[in-house]
Amino acid sequence: MQPGYVLVKEQLFFRKELIERLPWLIRLRWAVVVFGFAGCGASYLFWQWLPLPLLVLLSGVFCYNLLFLFIWRRLSPFKSQGVHPDSDSSFIRAQDVLRFNIFAHTQISLDLLALCLAIWYSGGVCSPLALFVIFHIILTGILLQPLSCYLYGVLVLLALGVLLWLQQGVHSPIFPLWYQHVILPHDGNSVANDFIGIVRYATLVAAVLITAFLVTTLKLSLRTKGRELLRLSKALDASNTKLTALYDMVKEMGMSTESKVLMDSATRLAAGIMGVKACSIKLLDEQHKKLRFASTYGLSEDYIKSKESIDIQKSPINRKIIDGAVYAIGHIEERDYFAYPEDIRQEGIASLICLPLRVEKRILGVFCVYSGAGASFTESDVQFFALMADLTAMEIEKLNTQLNRIWFLQKAAHQLRSPLHAVISMLKILQKGYLGEMNVKQEETVQRCEKRLELLDSLVKDLLSLSIRRTALNPDALHRVQAPEVLRVLSGLFESQAREKTIDIIFRIDENLPAVMATDRLLDDLFTNLISNALKYTPPGGKVTVCLTRAEEGGIRLEVTDTGIGIPEQDFSRLFSEFYRAENAKDFTETGTGLGLVIVKEILDQLKGAISVSSRIGEGSTFVCHLP
Repeated sequence: MQPGYVLVKEQLFFRKELIERLPWLIRLRWAVVVFGFAGCGASYLFWQWLPLPLLVLLSGVFCYNLLFLFIWRRLSPFKSQGVHPDSDSSFIRAQDVLRFNIFAHTQISLDLLALCLAIWYSGGVCSPLALFVIFHIILTGILLQPLSCYLYGVLVLLALGVLLWLQQGVHSPIFPLWYQHVILPHDGNSVANDFIGIVRYATLVAAVLITAFLVTTLKLSLRTKGRELLRLSKALDASNTKLTALYDMVKEMGMSTESKVLMDSATRLAAGIMGVKACSIKLLDEQHKKLRFASTYGLSEDYIKSKESIDIQKSPINRKIIDGAVYAIGHIEERDYFAYPEDIRQEGIASLICLPLRVEKRILGVFCVYSGAGASFTESDVQFFALMADLTAMEIEKLNTQLNRIWFLQKAAHQLRSPLHAVISMLKILQKGYLGEMNVKQEETVQRCEKRLELLDSLVKDLLSLSIRRTALNPDALHRVQAPEVLRVLSGLFESQAREKTIDIIFRIDENLPAVMATDRLLDDLFTNLISNALKYTPPGGKVTVCLTRAEEGGIRLEVTDTGIGIPEQDFSRLFSEFYRAENAKDFTETGTGLGLVIVKEILDQLKGAISVSSRIGEGSTFVCHLP
């Protein structure tokens, strides 16, 4: 749905037009009252005749218009619109909008009632004032609901019809056309006829001119608001495009497993989103004295090679950022602001903006955006680039933290693996009696130790596997793999394990499934972890079902269902967290590292797949994976 359509649907500018017309009606009513009283005065002055019913009617209009003026200026929510007429009506509450509509209906209803009385007094349906009912019908049709316009039109026609019926049936006093029979008695002479024609023509001219004025002012007002709506819609579309691109940028950076790839994505996408000449990321060295180019886009190789590092003290614009400025903008005319102004000019750069790559209070470096000749940075550009810089800094810090964790996992796993295997080998020597016979109690102790060490060995293997998964996967290593073949190779192993636990395991593998982009090792690890978990947490006599089918949206669908202990609903959000095991899983078995599902999630992320889980305590669990 387009932003402009949303605004039209909400009728924001029609609502604003209604609010603006309410005081306009009050002012117009004052003009009618003034001209009415002036006409009565002229009638008395020139013809010594005073139309008392008309005076009473004008007095009534004066009184209720005075009340409307008081309401508009003194009572909420009308008061705020009277004091701040340029306020944004899109923020008016729903109940306040209802009050504005009621206020408009009240004014129009009283005006039409007064006009019908004036028509009745001045000759009924033959009165020239009957033309003026069209004004409020037009206003109602433009400002209020279509049903209101039709309703008012029907009521006016019924009122005029009733007047006609009353006068024809002599059920009501027939008031004469007072301008015809009182101001100038009609005795058939040509002067009287000419005057009557002039009065009728003048009334028609007034009706036409007032209608034209009313329609054109409303048209111009709505056209102005329409242009404003179009401008706002284009601005919203542009903002939506930028935010969508920013989301894609963050998504692409989040999938990066190397710092260089991440920063190259940031500079390339930032330049593309904002349409600038170039972007660069410069990182601080350990001494916080120099900046080095970590990534650039749009800058020439000669420019980059000649400035492998930038001395912060010699670059005022960069020093300003390192010292804590929110942003710094420099123009090529300000030569003292740059360390290499001539080189920047040769690159065709007219101005640049620098922003800090900040994580909390720590500055990682500087994010620079370069603009070509004739371009400049607006306040909105600065805010958007600042958002880009903050997101980029967060992603850089997140990746650095992840890489440090991977390094630690690999280091710790490798350091533990050799001594662990040595201890396991020594225990096997003891069990075989090479160092002498052991009594029963000693054998039980050795067995318990061996079991614990096997758990530790399993943890080390999972840590190594996880660290490998989190290192960069070479896209060229992926190839088309037939998943059914990988699963069939594993099925024999799992059927053997299921028989040992007296668990019924069923494999349902569809034929002619499409190949997936993966590696045999990745699919092997994916299937192994999911099926092993199902067997591990299913008690004897239970059932495990493994289905490999074609997915409706394309690719393949792996479903592993068991009748095991189930997963508490409150633990769903933590299933793919490292080392996490639900309490009922710990009570059911001591074995388990809490890394199996983490490895599954890492594999699916690398293959651009997805996983979903459903489970009920005591009934079992179902894991569904989709692979494109």
